[in-house]
Amino acid sequence: MARQRRHNRPRRRRGRFSGLYKVLSILLVAAAVIVGCVVFFRVNSIEVTGNVRYTAAEIIEASGIEMGDNLVALPRSRISAAIRAQLPYVENVALHKALPDGVVLKVTERVAAASVDSAEGRWLISSQGKFLERDTGEIQTIQITGLTAVGPYAGGMIRVAEGQENTLRYVKELLTVLEAREHLGQCTALDCAAGTYLMLDLGIYRLKLPRGGDYDYYIRLTESALASGKIPEGQGGTLDLTVVEGKAYFKPRG
Repeated sequence: MARQRRHNRPRRRRGRFSGLYKVLSILLVAAAVIVGCVVFFRVNSIEVTGNVRYTAAEIIEASGIEMGDNLVALPRSRISAAIRAQLPYVENVALHKALPDGVVLKVTERVAAASVDSAEGRWLISSQGKFLERDTGEIQTIQITGLTAVGPYAGGMIRVAEGQENTLRYVKELLTVLEAREHLGQCTALDCAAGTYLMLDLGIYRLKLPRGGDYDYYIRLTESALASGKIPEGQGGTLDLTVVEGKAYFKPRG
């Protein structure tokens, strides 16, 4: 008996269509998910945490987020930038999506580190040199002299008079260290007028610091000197850190 021939061509055709059906199915599922996200995941609540200087309402308004906005499509970087541009004390914003309908804005705020003079009056700045607002005297900060800001406006970065660029760099480096080591609240004045040193008032002490260098090292050296017990308790004076490396010379107030 003659063998019957097997016809495999239709089976191969069905195999090709089977792959196409799988691709179409995946695309349809993906489209359904996208449509579901657009239709169902809508902002119904906004929570703000970490705020001190600004109210939750002010931060929400600056964010531009409105009830009913699509939760999935919220642009994190654009929202963060909008808040920081309108509210100078805000340093960072982290946006968290609390599915199915919530948004949490976690805010980190700057502190006013110092006050600097300008033709438009005195302005508060952060340790990074960002203008925060006019100094009304309500906030106690380090009063900087010998440095003049130019064209201040809330949210802008500090610029100074010609020839003072290096002084500004030293001041920002020092303020950053003081903030990191939690000494901002103890400092009241910073005199930058001298050509070879900076003079910082730290409580009852005056620190004579080099213009430039490792300010973290100088402040740690100051801490060690004050904790050594060699300076009489309650005795104010000047700690000179410009003379010899590794030593702070104390001169009692006369």
